Amino acid sequence: MKPRQPSFRAAVLLLCAMMAVSLGVLSFKSGGLHIAASDSREYLTAAYHLVHHDTFSQAETADSTPPAMGREPAYSLFLAALMIIDPRLGAYTPACLKADDACSQTLYLSAGLANLAFIEIAGALIFAVAWRIGRNSWCALIAAGYLLFNFQMNKGWADPMSDRLAVLLVCVAMLATVWAWQGQRAWRWSVVGGVLAALTLTKAIFLTYFACVAMGVPIALLCSSHYRRRLMAAFAAGAVVYGAMVGGWALRNWQVAGNFALTDSRSAAVLGTRVVFDDMTPTQYFASFVYWTRGFGEGLARRLFPPEIVAPFDLYRLGTFDRLGQIDMQSRFDAAMQDNGASSVAALVSVERYYETFILSHPFVHIATTLPLIYRGLWIDEFAVVGFPVFCWMVYRSVRRRDTLSVLLLSVGAFNLLFYAGLSPNVPRYQMTAVPSIAFAVAMAGPGAARVKNWARRRSLGMGSQKSAS
Repeated sequence: MKPRQPSFRAAVLLLCAMMAVSLGVLSFKSGGLHIAASDSREYLTAAYHLVHHDTFSQAETADSTPPAMGREPAYSLFLAALMIIDPRLGAYTPACLKADDACSQTLYLSAGLANLAFIEIAGALIFAVAWRIGRNSWCALIAAGYLLFNFQMNKGWADPMSDRLAVLLVCVAMLATVWAWQGQRAWRWSVVGGVLAALTLTKAIFLTYFACVAMGVPIALLCSSHYRRRLMAAFAAGAVVYGAMVGGWALRNWQVAGNFALTDSRSAAVLGTRVVFDDMTPTQYFASFVYWTRGFGEGLARRLFPPEIVAPFDLYRLGTFDRLGQIDMQSRFDAAMQDNGASSVAALVSVERYYETFILSHPFVHIATTLPLIYRGLWIDEFAVVGFPVFCWMVYRSVRRRDTLSVLLLSVGAFNLLFYAGLSPNVPRYQMTAVPSIAFAVAMAGPGAARVKNWARRRSLGMGSQKSAS
């Protein structure tokens, strides 16, 4: 007998109740505003110039400035729309960046409320993803609850940063993929391409992800001819829309700054703060797992290891890994500028190539240090102790069963985990966009667990009947 589950209507009512509870709890867990943080400064400043000067620039001045490259544009465009709608946020000026309290915190209320809305909508969307695949109300509710009650991930919702929008777009992309896959209409993949483009223009790392998929699809088509025509049409529909949106922004940057890229170059700085972890001593390597454990980890590490081992893991202090990486990058950049008389762009490219060469020449060390950095990022997830092992198991199970749709949905999280840990210091909030895939994995593990339980029950009943017969 199948386990009894709520009807779809009852499940939707339960989902609404979960969203109300989540909204109530998160209202008291804002985590405070950090407007002086670099990310928030850049998004708000770009939005200000879009509204007041009709140009994209991150110059921290109220005066009109020439267009320039900067961060990904999607979240700044959203904030600009909010500034037009909300007069209070519209009163923002770059003078507010002098300190977190330079302007009233109520100024940013609409941006925080929008983030709350993104969280709740993401929960509803992942519910829809799980429902369309599993047709199981409990699984869909588990997926939604994983996001809605993930208070560790969502406690910083008041900050005007792009992370919540990115999580929402990941959920939209997952649902669009399921809709396109099940509909068997090539044009539907143009919607998937548009959503992925919006996600890329929010978090540029997904350009790498899409490029990997774009290369993998033709290879897969060469191996199988059964769905070749349909898959080629689907790939073309998605790629055209994606290329038009993402390529259009890159073309704009080329016209403005002579650089055909989505953002200004931050790769050298990010790689510098990542490569420095390859110099960890064996003791520091093991200490990192203890230190980066959420909650008690830092205190336990200080008791178990000498101060000189633990101190480099602190953030924002002299002598730490992060600060040493920044200093090393800056010194190499300055040397490239002086020795070669290069432009700043050429100097940054030179530093990037140095770090890339270093990683390729020490592959095993780099792979080894990627493991604790994956562990570091996992703790943004409230339920990581359960979610990560289940996620790994579901990836293995989906690949083994050749469940292509599940592999696609889980691959977003797998890429997120590996990319950030391999090429950045993987600060925990970087892994927020991996959580929807983990939520989906935990939800879809339910039917598998139920089948194992039913199999064990049938086996025990069979053994019992054999004993009674004997």
